[in-house]
Amino acid sequence: MSAIPDSYFDYPLRGKGYDHDRYTARYLRDLPMFEWDGGDTLKLWVCVHLEHFPMDMPASPVKPIGGMDRPYPSVWDFSTRDYGSRVGIYRLFDVLDRYGIRATAAMNSVLATRYPTLMDDILKRDWEVAAAGVDMGHLHHSQLSEDEEAALVGESFDTLRKVSGQGVTGWHSPAHSQSAATPDLVAEAGAKYICDWINDDMPYAFKTRAGTLTQMPLSYDLSDHKIIGLQNMPIGDYEYQLGAAFDVLRDESRTRGGRILSMSLSPWAIAQPGRIGALERLLSRFMNETGVGSATGEDLRAQWVALGLDG
Repeated sequence: MSAIPDSYFDYPLRGKGYDHDRYTARYLRDLPMFEWDGGDTLKLWVCVHLEHFPMDMPASPVKPIGGMDRPYPSVWDFSTRDYGSRVGIYRLFDVLDRYGIRATAAMNSVLATRYPTLMDDILKRDWEVAAAGVDMGHLHHSQLSEDEEAALVGESFDTLRKVSGQGVTGWHSPAHSQSAATPDLVAEAGAKYICDWINDDMPYAFKTRAGTLTQMPLSYDLSDHKIIGLQNMPIGDYEYQLGAAFDVLRDESRTRGGRILSMSLSPWAIAQPGRIGALERLLSRFMNETGVGSATGEDLRAQWVALGLDG
């Protein structure tokens, strides 16, 4: 067995701090007191995930939450997810409309052409459209060449910009999947923010070879994907966890400075008849609190950048 060569230990980014140059250390405790636009201290960011799960999804590199678990053609899996884009979403529309919440629609681009009525209803509500890849069968990972991945990123942005008429400045990789080049390709496609890294409660500057993106705090820990879809927890536990998170962030926002509570919603999960009531109760409580408002991802990004808190 040969000895490990000295070159194995040569790593140019090794040192104090992080072993990459994407961002520098920023501690939440060091942020100054500030308020969001309108005098709010806590903003709800409602992000609705609109996903298309193809019936012939590949098994590698991984299957995303909600992916096909049965042999092709899995009508059971496919129709469960299709329910979200044709039925569940309209329950979400009703609930969010009641509280005047403009959401971010993190959308697989194939839905923009497969479900034109869905896109029309999103635009009628002046929701923000964010790119979320092509579909859930095309994840972003290191086994793709950079050219292949760039084509997927470009297709997602191009389709959504054309169909929505919006600038589409946000990106959420399907199933939080990334290669080492994904942020660079997203920035090169004209995005302004990305929300795949789940390591903060507030935005921060994220460097790419095409300039600086804002990494937005879209919590996976509080998502219905995780709590309902992955962990199979009852809706009461979901309601408890969102309520508990709200309590902590509301109190922090009043004593330590502005905060964001992201609500990551999937129509095929939270908008089932037996679950939608929990969301209604949560929003009724949240939106009736003093100092609490809502904003889209791009609205929050623009406010954050204007505050200049990333130096």
